[in-house]
Amino acid sequence: MSSEPLGQQLPASGTSDDPPVRIGVATAAAVGAVLVGLGLARFAFAPLQPALVADGWFSGSGAALLAAANLAGYLIGALTGSHVARRISPPNVIRAAMLVVAASFLVCADESLPFIWFFLWRVASGIGGGMIMGLAGPTVLAYVPAPRRAFIGEMVLYGLTGGIIIAGALMPLLVKESVEPAWIALGLISLLTAAVTWRMWPPAQPRPHTGPHESEHARLYCVQYALIAVGVVPQMIFLVDYIARDLERGVAIGSRFFLLYGLGAIIGPMLYSFIAGRIGLRSTVKTAVGVQFFSILLLIADDSGGFLAAAAFLGGLGMPALLALSLLRSQQITEGDPIRHRALWGTATASFAVGQATAAFGTVFLIDEFGERGLAYPLLFAVAAGALTIAFLMDFAIRR
Repeated sequence: MSSEPLGQQLPASGTSDDPPVRIGVATAAAVGAVLVGLGLARFAFAPLQPALVADGWFSGSGAALLAAANLAGYLIGALTGSHVARRISPPNVIRAAMLVVAASFLVCADESLPFIWFFLWRVASGIGGGMIMGLAGPTVLAYVPAPRRAFIGEMVLYGLTGGIIIAGALMPLLVKESVEPAWIALGLISLLTAAVTWRMWPPAQPRPHTGPHESEHARLYCVQYALIAVGVVPQMIFLVDYIARDLERGVAIGSRFFLLYGLGAIIGPMLYSFIAGRIGLRSTVKTAVGVQFFSILLLIADDSGGFLAAAAFLGGLGMPALLALSLLRSQQITEGDPIRHRALWGTATASFAVGQATAAFGTVFLIDEFGERGLAYPLLFAVAAGALTIAFLMDFAIRR
């Protein structure tokens, strides 16, 4: 591990005339962006989803569709973010995306609005999250020396963990009487974070007009990442709803298990980073996928408190650790080149979005087809386990 400090200053574009970039400040900006775009827009919605059903705002399938709408928007954002960033600098794209996410919360705090209003704004929040995920990490990592990239990549994704903690600790209090305060609080937190990080972004690295061609290994990596996305959906999106409504244990109990998921998410990146330093990145990816698979098996095996707690915690170990490992894997495949890395990570982010959206909309279909407290979630768990099995086996074919 390098002894370079987190606050190290590097030239903005490699010349002495440019103002220095403080890596710690830039990392904090990326953490804030990921907190808003994914931590709040996605994870904080998990306990809000069953509360919307309990308060009579939407049906079970309707609330699940709103969760899936965010993932559909995430796919759009992942596909378009790099193209928009060619015309507008990535930091400005990220700033605008954070404002869209904040607005998406504030304008939904009215039960009388039609369902399509909520759906479109959930899509908009997903678009913002997809753009943030595709641009925030590479924008900062372009300035980070190779020995520090693993650590900084982990720190950036701790924004996800922040959202999970807010979801598990704060949301049950906000939705206790009604869900309007939850919408407003999430919007205000997002606005405050955008304001604090507004001037903390480094300038964007220049990029060519044409992107480089990547290897077959890069394409396999993107497919694997999509399969991993399917495998993390059960806990990431539907854990609280499954416990609160399918198992009929209520939002408060479901949120407590989500806190265990958050605890795992705090420990996971550090744990897997430690493991990667001893067995290598490729073997660590296999280990993380295997642990995620086991967490899904626990959901299939039993719905007792002990099994649910273990499934929540082990699922949290995989998120955001699997994202951090995949971010580093994409940099490894592109040999540290910032331009190639941004292009590949954008494609990988889109692949991840496809996997998530497919699993989420598939779950909505299953809820409609089989009803609540039926086969919908067990089938989701089975599909997730199968996807992780394939992802594990594919890793043997990705040689870099």
